[in-house]
Amino acid sequence: MSIGSLLNTAKDSILSYQLAMDLTGANIANVNTPGYTRQRVIFTSQGKVDVGSLRVQVGVDVALVERLYNQYLDNQLAGQYQMWGYAQVKSDVLSRIEGIFEEGEGGPLDVLNKFWDAWSALSANPQGQVERENVLAQAENLTAALQQLDGDLTNLVKDLGDNVNQVVEEINSYISQIADLNVKIGSYAVDRGETNLLKDKRFDLLTKLSELLDVNYVEDSRGAINIFLRDGRPLVTGGDAWGVAVKQTQAETMGDIVYRDNPTISLKEAMVEGKKGKLAALYEVGESMVPAYRQKLDDLAFTLTEVINAQHRQGFDGYGNGGGDFFITNQGARDFSVAQAVMADAKRIAASSTVLGDGDNARLISNLKDSLVMAGGLATFNSFYTTLIGQVGRDVLDGKNNLNHQESLKEQFTNMREATSGVSLDEEMMNLIRFQMAYNASGRLVTTVNQLLETLMEMAK
Repeated sequence: MSIGSLLNTAKDSILSYQLAMDLTGANIANVNTPGYTRQRVIFTSQGKVDVGSLRVQVGVDVALVERLYNQYLDNQLAGQYQMWGYAQVKSDVLSRIEGIFEEGEGGPLDVLNKFWDAWSALSANPQGQVERENVLAQAENLTAALQQLDGDLTNLVKDLGDNVNQVVEEINSYISQIADLNVKIGSYAVDRGETNLLKDKRFDLLTKLSELLDVNYVEDSRGAINIFLRDGRPLVTGGDAWGVAVKQTQAETMGDIVYRDNPTISLKEAMVEGKKGKLAALYEVGESMVPAYRQKLDDLAFTLTEVINAQHRQGFDGYGNGGGDFFITNQGARDFSVAQAVMADAKRIAASSTVLGDGDNARLISNLKDSLVMAGGLATFNSFYTTLIGQVGRDVLDGKNNLNHQESLKEQFTNMREATSGVSLDEEMMNLIRFQMAYNASGRLVTTVNQLLETLMEMAK
């Protein structure tokens, strides 16, 4: 080997170990950077020299900068983000519903009890104007409470619809950025590690997208990831992003999800049926759970109207006239109200079972509190509503338990990934010392070659 070749070998070695130290420094600097994947230098020997009858590899070069990751763990973590996103939103929304149904003074159960008590007091003094006004006041409180509940749930669904619009905007942003990164990553004919940081950013975007909806993805031969819904319809193919949009179909629904450029194709079912991601949770609560709660409120309002009106018509009011309707409703809880005639005059309350002005009809209406008229004859008004509150409470508890479980799994998968892809300061410091020693040795080789050259020059004089 010539002295010039030896000098080139030393130069290549210095440059290679300089890069190794730079990369080690980058790993150390990013020890706390979320989503950063540890990198390492892969060295390769280069060049050849004849030594006697042997041909020996000499010199060193950096073959590539390797990104340390486990594809299986990455897939598992992205899938877990889908489960966690679903659990998080469902738990949060159910907690809000729990607040809507929170019982206390002035709540439906409280005013329902006061409503029955008011009828009982009226039965003891059927001619008392104060007792009649109290029945009317408690009836108004009851209708207002059910209307308020229904209104709060209606507003909640509208808010969930707004959240769906926001999630769709986020989906479009993420898939657009992922498609752009696919193009940048694929632009390298040979990738020796130049795209590692781009791949880190893309995986971060993929996990954020996974929080939102149920997706599958595959990586092609050029390094691009293609993203599909569970039914195979694409969201990202190479450098193309298939944007989505919300299409309103009915005034009280949360809308359909379609391709932005082809609104005739519905994507909602594929996005939500797997119960993964925030979008699925929003639709499940808004289009399944809340309507079920509202239906029970409607059942309560309809049955109260039917049963109390039937008994009220059997009695006589303060004028000796036959009783009419006490409650009215056409749509359930949302328009549940006291009949206009009773609202205008409390003496229209039919407290008596005869024209003589007794309080027997008021007593019979009060006794309806204990009648098994709800849930197919299995529950009273009060127990029916208590069961509804209990159902909401169980749903909230199930949501919290599921969230805790999914958070635990997410943390577990994250720790497993960090064990492979995360930065260990102890390991990096050892690498830094090792590369520094090699760098210094390469420098000593340059010094030695320089001394050899000086000796030759002296000999040539």
